[in-house]
Amino acid sequence: MKHKRKTLVVVLSILLLLVVAGGCVWFFWGKNALAASQAPPVSVSAVSEIAGLDMGNNPRYAGVVEPQTTYKINKDESKTVSEVLVAEGDQVEVGTPLFRYDTDEMQLSLTEAEIALEGIANQISSLQSQKKDLETEKKNASKDDQYSYTVRIQSIELQIKTEEYNSTLKKSEIEKLKNSLQNAEVLSEYAGLIKEINTTPKMDSSGQQAPFISILSSGEYRVKGTISELNLQSLSQGQAVIVHSRTDAAATWQGVVDEIETEPATENNNAYFYGGMDSGTKSSKYTFYVLLENLEGLILGQHVYIEPDLGESGRKEGLWLSARYVSHDEGGSFVWASNENEKLEKRLVTLGDYDTDTDEYQITDGLTGKDFIAFPDDTLLEGMPTTKDGSPLGEALPPMDPGAFDGAGEMDPGMAEPLPDDGTVYPEGEAEPQEGAGDGTYTENYPEEGVDIIGGADAAVAIY
Repeated sequence: MKHKRKTLVVVLSILLLLVVAGGCVWFFWGKNALAASQAPPVSVSAVSEIAGLDMGNNPRYAGVVEPQTTYKINKDESKTVSEVLVAEGDQVEVGTPLFRYDTDEMQLSLTEAEIALEGIANQISSLQSQKKDLETEKKNASKDDQYSYTVRIQSIELQIKTEEYNSTLKKSEIEKLKNSLQNAEVLSEYAGLIKEINTTPKMDSSGQQAPFISILSSGEYRVKGTISELNLQSLSQGQAVIVHSRTDAAATWQGVVDEIETEPATENNNAYFYGGMDSGTKSSKYTFYVLLENLEGLILGQHVYIEPDLGESGRKEGLWLSARYVSHDEGGSFVWASNENEKLEKRLVTLGDYDTDTDEYQITDGLTGKDFIAFPDDTLLEGMPTTKDGSPLGEALPPMDPGAFDGAGEMDPGMAEPLPDDGTVYPEGEAEPQEGAGDGTYTENYPEEGVDIIGGADAAVAIY
């Protein structure tokens, strides 16, 4: 009997331990699994895109050909513009009339100024006459009155000097008004294309008042590129780059990075979230500019790829991944990868060399270019659903297939793409994920417009 009771106690103890163990497992694992399954999808990107494997392990960045200089023409706020003589999109040369001021208003101001000058001259003449009379009276005045006359004469002399100064100012004003009347028509000092006309005052993206007229310079062009902060360390001022045509793999241009802006772009679509959570990591986009050795064959508004020119010796073999994607814990180094069930998992990876110049690790095992990974975030949990819809803009962009436009959509090399059927226009330098984006294929959409051509190419292009 005692043996049976002892056995029962042992069995109950074991059952109790199992219940406690099950509770602990639920608390430490099941709760997280439930939270992960109910979380919003996490955005993941192809390793091949992030690491630039599709471009020979040398990342490329989106760019667009733009004028090297934009001239800003401001109007005189004290005058009224009676007529604008150009329109947006017009080509102008040095001396082309841009706009005309209201001459009636200026003529009225000139007449008023001349009348005022005549009044000042009469006042000076009257004061001089008063001074002369006082000087005559002073000669015949008694000793006691001499001082009084001296003070009165000095006061009049001060008034004369004040009026003479006012006369000088008024003459200068009249001279300016006469010049304004002679130059009521404002002429362009530059050759280029009218980009924008602001007849109604407005503020630009930096919060400053926009110019009355903006002119894009002719003949002097550069390439404007965009890069995310995750890859910002891969470029430096003065670095040699290669600019590639998006539609003709054989068309390239040599250049150097002329400037990298230190402040992130301010547009709302220039910051992106990796991770898919509301608290995901924010990545800003930066603008940089490239000056080219030769412009032959490029057209204003043409979209291109920009690739660091590392030379043959500078190209690294294998898979190299930004250190920002690699996390470390007591179990080793890992990345947040999407598994075959499109669920997030901590994928252990084997690290090789580390490149201090580019802040990249060589991944020797555990990850391939076909995998999809998320940017690390404290809120990520294993088991979260993933989505491949997101794409980190400013990361490496795969090249355009020159044969992608067949049939009715066929275009000559170097030409910009037509708008999509829905009319959507994507910001410059950004890639629009297409169906099947998981295979690393992207395309860009540009407005059909424009005229300015470099090197004799004939193409319709978008001018930004």
